[in-house]
Amino acid sequence: MRQLPITEKDISEWTAMPVFSPILCADLNYLGINTNEFIDFFKGCFIEMPFDFYDVKRKQWGLLPKEIQASKFETFKKYYLDNEASLKQFTDQLNLDSETLNHLESIQPWRRRSVCTFDLELNEDINIERFYPKGFEQSLDESDVRSLPRVFEETKSELVENELFFNFLQSIAKYAQKMSPHIVIKKIRTSVHFMSVRAKEGVPGNNSPEGVHEDGADFIVSALVINRSNMIGGKSQVFENMSDGQLVNIFERELQPGEFLFQADTGEEKHYGNDLWHYVTPFYVEPPIEESWRDIIGLDLAIIQPKT
Repeated sequence: MRQLPITEKDISEWTAMPVFSPILCADLNYLGINTNEFIDFFKGCFIEMPFDFYDVKRKQWGLLPKEIQASKFETFKKYYLDNEASLKQFTDQLNLDSETLNHLESIQPWRRRSVCTFDLELNEDINIERFYPKGFEQSLDESDVRSLPRVFEETKSELVENELFFNFLQSIAKYAQKMSPHIVIKKIRTSVHFMSVRAKEGVPGNNSPEGVHEDGADFIVSALVINRSNMIGGKSQVFENMSDGQLVNIFERELQPGEFLFQADTGEEKHYGNDLWHYVTPFYVEPPIEESWRDIIGLDLAIIQPKT
């Protein structure tokens, strides 16, 4: 693998394509953070986090016939947003054959997660304040299931309200500020996602079931890898959405523990010229292991002041 750090300038040179939108692939040491200390602190926290059943419901929705999707979206929304609603309550309102019903029932959760949100005021002294949203939603078309608000378990305070994690948040926010010469960022909201994805024998781990996408934020850290073992695959990828709609893979890397991938995410084509999207490929257990996990921390950074 190529030596870190890697930026959009390096990618532009390697691909012979003009890449101006910010990209940074580096490790925590690049930010002045002790990688071993950070990994040791967070590596054991994921096993305690709850499974994400929104994943299951989105996959179930994707398996339904197109005519049902076209006519029953409002019905699905009620099922999707109600943590107490059962699959049977939803499917009783549909006319499904037994094979489809069995397929829907067979889907099991594969991702653990928790979330937290911080507002950072970027003055001479950076002020960090935790913000508790009522739900998490992505700025996407309302027909996209991911635009619906989801309520996840809040990350435990002892994990994220400390100097070690605050240094990470500050460093990423400062880099976003540095890479935004068109504005002076004064306040940025950072949504943090702790995610642990499982692969089993014959069932790959998939952290991006929606495919190549944008998150709807100004900048993202698509992944800071904490744990990765006994697995094959799981490449973090950056794509450019070209003017003709073609998605071109311009960079990829199997991030190792302590490595992260930062990039501009939404609306950046107006300021820099490249429309960047992202994806992570499925990963597989490495025989003879029957199960493996990939644990990451992801960030969505939205500029609050000034409004973009």
